[in-house]
Amino acid sequence: MSEPSIINLLIIDHSKSDIEFVVKTLREDGHQLEITEAAKTEEVRNAIDYQPLDLVLPRLADGFLPLAEVRTLVAGSEQAISIIAMVDEKHRPAYQPARLLDEGADNFFYLEDADHLRAVVRKELTHLRARKQGQSFETRYKESENRTQALLENTQEAIAYIHEGVHIYANPAYLRLFNYQRKEDLAQIQLVHMVPPAYRAALKSVMRTSIRSGKAVQPVELVGVRSNGQTLPILLECAPTRMNDEPCTQIIVRDAAPEKQVYNQQLEELLRYDNATGLYNRRFFLETLEIGHDGSILYVLFTDYAAIRYAIGFEAVDHFVHEAANLIKSLLSFEDIAAHFASGVFAVFLPAGSPTNPIVIAERICAAIAEHTFQIAGKMFTTTCCIGVYKAKNGEESAMQILSNADRACEMARQKGGNQVEIYTPPKQEKKGGISPQDEAVIRQIRDALTKGGLSLSYQPIVSFENAEEARYKVYLHILDEAGGTPQPVDKLSAVAVRYGAMGALDKWAIIRGLSILMEVQKVGVNPPILFVRVSHNSILDKEFFDWIGKRVKDSRLPGKHLVLEIKEEDAEEYFEEAKLLRSRLRDLGCGVALSHFGGRPHSDRLLKEMMPDYIKIDGSLIERLTKTKDENSRRAMATMLTEQAQELRVRVVAAGVATAPQMASIWQFGVTLVQGSMVAEPGPGLDFDFRQYAG
Repeated sequence: MSEPSIINLLIIDHSKSDIEFVVKTLREDGHQLEITEAAKTEEVRNAIDYQPLDLVLPRLADGFLPLAEVRTLVAGSEQAISIIAMVDEKHRPAYQPARLLDEGADNFFYLEDADHLRAVVRKELTHLRARKQGQSFETRYKESENRTQALLENTQEAIAYIHEGVHIYANPAYLRLFNYQRKEDLAQIQLVHMVPPAYRAALKSVMRTSIRSGKAVQPVELVGVRSNGQTLPILLECAPTRMNDEPCTQIIVRDAAPEKQVYNQQLEELLRYDNATGLYNRRFFLETLEIGHDGSILYVLFTDYAAIRYAIGFEAVDHFVHEAANLIKSLLSFEDIAAHFASGVFAVFLPAGSPTNPIVIAERICAAIAEHTFQIAGKMFTTTCCIGVYKAKNGEESAMQILSNADRACEMARQKGGNQVEIYTPPKQEKKGGISPQDEAVIRQIRDALTKGGLSLSYQPIVSFENAEEARYKVYLHILDEAGGTPQPVDKLSAVAVRYGAMGALDKWAIIRGLSILMEVQKVGVNPPILFVRVSHNSILDKEFFDWIGKRVKDSRLPGKHLVLEIKEEDAEEYFEEAKLLRSRLRDLGCGVALSHFGGRPHSDRLLKEMMPDYIKIDGSLIERLTKTKDENSRRAMATMLTEQAQELRVRVVAAGVATAPQMASIWQFGVTLVQGSMVAEPGPGLDFDFRQYAG
């Protein structure tokens, strides 16, 4: 028998004996089960919406959710789930196989027939794996198509696709080479018209040879004709291929002018190497790392670089980095790739096939730098370096994530005093079948809360000192503890929920519930307030999250402005590209974005300019520093960064977590007009705060 499979199973039934029969039969067949039981419509809907499922087994009988509705819920979840109908003896005549399949079942079995159940589950699991594999192949195919299209659009090679002699595609480099402004200008132009009459026979010959052989042919020298009638010597190569499932010919055209060839070679050198050190430059290093990064990264930081540059002068520092680069390069193998990555920073990539041991070579580099005496610009000095090491696995991380991990290790070495090597070890992730009992209990508690109504919201007002008509609330999500007592903040469980990808479902629950409350407020003729709902990086990284929230806002018939999604500053910085894309798409939807816990990181001002949120919520630690700082100049400098820059960018500033009178006085002094915290009000179960008391 093959390895036991884990089945995420939803059984829609209230008969304990029948459920036990199904569970016992499948476990005896070698399956491991994650079981969810449901009987009521709302329980079924929550399970399908919020839990990962493989199989749904609905009981077909009076009083249960109709099979067609189960199919509708599964289709709406966009999960690959098989529906296997359970038919008892009493209902066999009414539910013939044809009817079951018409109403949406993928398969069925007769209760009490264990062999039938085992055979059907095996078959549907095989189909399920095939569907998931097909979805994976389709996703990878689309991603490959997008990457290919991006390469075609951005490459400096002039490339076009020809079908029956006519251009069906030409990239920007091809248009520039032949002096055309738009792709549409080439749509009806024959390729033979792109060369003078004397060269058309040669062009047709090379095209026929390529098509008949089914292979690329050697480049041929021809003459091209630009749109303005000018001619230029070209090298043309072609190969048969397909575009949009149609056979066509790909042609690559290069300017054959000698001076252009020399220029291209010089440009390639400039784009690849660093002038000061002779090592590769940052751009080429990152491109190489993106192509294949199965190996180790060394992040080398010179601890005294700023002091050295100040001591020997800006121009002489190039001699220093050149000499340091030669020291490092002399220790590496031929396969290793070293680059001058930034001021005072070198990066080294040791591919998986390199004979160089990353730890050994890092220690040798540290020792070589420490023992070397530099003599530059009439000065003699020594220095040290710190090195961070990270072992990457091909295909699992981006180049920047890999370098960030190596940088973290380097920072650990620097904080320990420098002149040493540190290795970055990522936090342990869940191992298959190895989840800890504590984490398993948390995940079970979250799952039960989602399916059994164990979640609730509370609302803390965000008051405005300028406008009493602006009602805003921060939403807090609560969960019943295992004893079923007072709801506890989900924040206490968020680390585990995020680690196992469960926080995304909680984010969605909070958004759905918040929108429902706003709809109830609108029904009684009151203008709904603005709700601030925090989302985790599980949602930020979910490619389908925006489409999901767009549908929910549309279904609510509420203007998007009533919903503001809060993103922690550290998440926005760590997952910057995804967060920025989400912010852009939410703006189109009309929803707002707030950066919370803001101002506690070194580059907060830069993140503010790049993200352009609607709100920033000042980090509580920063409020405390504003309160306690005695130096008036320091206080004003901190306030200027927060308020003046935000006002210039038209970003509203919220002071969150304001708990004391000195804090309130401090933020008032610096012009912050939106405040949230216990000094205003504690979170409560309703949207009933009187905002007029703080106006004016």
